[in-house]
Amino acid sequence: MLHDDIQKLLGISFPTGVDGLTWKLLKSNNSDFNMHDALRADTHAKLSQALDLLRACFKPIMIERGKRNIIIDIINSSTSKYKRLDFHGFFVMVLQKDDEFTYVATVRIHGQKLAEMPLVATIFKYRGQGMCRVLLHELTKMLSKLQVQRLVLPSVSDQLEFWQCVFGFSKMSTVEKLEILGFPLLVFRGTTICQKILSNTMFGMEIEEVSQEPSRFNPKDYLKDRLGPGTKRNFRNLNHKLRSEVEVIRKEKKIMLEDREKI
Repeated sequence: MLHDDIQKLLGISFPTGVDGLTWKLLKSNNSDFNMHDALRADTHAKLSQALDLLRACFKPIMIERGKRNIIIDIINSSTSKYKRLDFHGFFVMVLQKDDEFTYVATVRIHGQKLAEMPLVATIFKYRGQGMCRVLLHELTKMLSKLQVQRLVLPSVSDQLEFWQCVFGFSKMSTVEKLEILGFPLLVFRGTTICQKILSNTMFGMEIEEVSQEPSRFNPKDYLKDRLGPGTKRNFRNLNHKLRSEVEVIRKEKKIMLEDREKI
């Protein structure tokens, strides 16, 4: 159902609240043999334009001893038998003024649980003109209609305050990271995983009116209300369990980093 809803959006120009700006969702169609040749060529041309913009803003992110560039793999939605190298399912969302792209974002939707947005780029002459705000507004609106619960992204340290203060993202807690551990998210070394809550659910439970702003939601206070009598004892057990799970995560990450260095 979700897949079908997304497919209906591909290649269509949608208006934004800003005159002259439209947004479009693109996806590599190399494996779609039912697509008309003209549409395939048009999609390929637009993805090439998006790739040029990302290349202008990012240094090549090389893997497999410099044989592959992650940015190209994301644009092409490339597949792999290795989870960390599998970029299948990535879409490219573009903001467009006339025939020119002003902003590009790479997006992958992992069911209704979450979506990720690892790379974004603005063309130089449009920087500081609110392009990120326009695209992010349209993206979160689209994800909310698809009933996706949260949007996550990796942020470098000097952009962390920007994502938090301007767009309402928040750093993910240990509990929240454990919730998404099974998803093959694209995360870069030295970045902080941030999230923006898009629906009224968290941890599989409805959020009662604890706060109107998800960034102020305190999981410990919420759990205290749920645990009832013996809260202190229950929290000691919970904290011990979380510490054990975090240690496992650290060991897994260490192994993954060692594997990556061998590639």
